Amino acid sequence: MADKKASYYARAKGTAERGQLWVERQDPASSPGVTIGWFRRYVAADGQLYAVLLTAYLFLTVLPAALVIDSYLDTDPNALANDVVERLGLHGATEALFRSVLQGAGGHKLTATLIALGSVALFGLGVGRVLQLAHARAWGLDLRKAKIADQARYLNVLLAILLAILLYGVEGKVLHDKASWIGWALAPFWAFGAFYFFVWAPRMLLHNRVPRRDIVPGAAFTLVCLLGVRLASHYLLVNWLEWYGKYYGGLGIVMALFFWVTIIATVLVLAAALSPALAHRRQLRRERAAAA
Repeated sequence: MADKKASYYARAKGTAERGQLWVERQDPASSPGVTIGWFRRYVAADGQLYAVLLTAYLFLTVLPAALVIDSYLDTDPNALANDVVERLGLHGATEALFRSVLQGAGGHKLTATLIALGSVALFGLGVGRVLQLAHARAWGLDLRKAKIADQARYLNVLLAILLAILLYGVEGKVLHDKASWIGWALAPFWAFGAFYFFVWAPRMLLHNRVPRRDIVPGAAFTLVCLLGVRLASHYLLVNWLEWYGKYYGGLGIVMALFFWVTIIATVLVLAAALSPALAHRRQLRRERAAAA
């Protein structure tokens, strides 16, 4: 038995060493090299930690603000819950739990507004701060000491997100019971606006020290992944809500939503690590072409 364990250990060690050697041999200018560099930057920048931090800030600020905004756009306190339940196709106990989580803001607008304003005041600037740190560490820039001007940058990011939520809510109310093709016709404008934000925000947070061209790949990656998350919500999110709601009740609904926001935050942090990896490959290719 001891000989078998030693043999398995030796094989596993040999496989790990061969894998490590393969990783080290990859050219940073090749596709595998870029992927490896992307992963290394994500790990070195504590990407998972920043994704969780970003999720917490979004959950504490943007989500309550979105609920309050929707409550003022519609007199029916159940409108938001009805819309989400219909889109996701929830039913039974999961539907009842989900409604109990979302209907509070519509029935107590003043209190919900005060709580949302307090959360935004206390934690709102953290969204921009986390994004700045994630991008700065991925690019190897030292921006740990936040300047007074950075507070304005964080505020701009937060206001842009809240404005987008407000416009989306207004559009939903205006186009309610209208032809569906109108919403599809407006989709490209939303896609362009989101793409512009994912280019503008990182560059501004990095004090314009990174060229716009180098940030574009990360913005495109973010946009495509968020579209995928949106499409997957009809399948994965529904199952998560039902599974967590079954075992944890109303808390399970909150947990499922938190994990779903974590996926979105992870996409943003992964995008922050992707752009510098691609920029490094482009620089290597230019240098080699010049040398040749």
